[in-house]
Amino acid sequence: MASTAPRVTPNERQPLHNTPDASTDPSFAPAGHGGPQEHPRSGYYSDTVFGSSAENPYGDTTEWDSNLRHMPLSEVIPRPWQSYHQIRIASYISVVLFLLTGVFAVKFAHRGRMHQSKGLMGMAQRDLLLSVRLIYASVFFGVFLYFIIIPVAAS
Repeated sequence: MASTAPRVTPNERQPLHNTPDASTDPSFAPAGHGGPQEHPRSGYYSDTVFGSSAENPYGDTTEWDSNLRHMPLSEVIPRPWQSYHQIRIASYISVVLFLLTGVFAVKFAHRGRMHQSKGLMGMAQRDLLLSVRLIYASVFFGVFLYFIIIPVAAS
């Protein structure tokens, strides 16, 4: 019986790119240079002191934008809701009203919180809005089920 483990070649363990040195690319300064400089082929600045190293072999491809600010969760929540806790509690109640949409409301509420903690505000806002819409749908379907379909079926 043949082994199903994938073969690992020595090239797969190497970084995706080689660190340029002064002999191959004159746009990079020696490692002792302390300031950032602009790479001629891109609009990004690279700091050669914090380039590729043993701790982070992909340091040249890591981007950091100091202009990004961390938004509080209250700025991402849809309008009539005041806090994330209200959405979370309402999503748990929506599970009781209508299981199918309620489970997805809980799922998207948690995903929205996770995306906000990672700084992905657009995705957090989208997930929380979808969670709120699923809460509304769950309330509608729950009321429709408990007050219209079940009494009609029981009579």
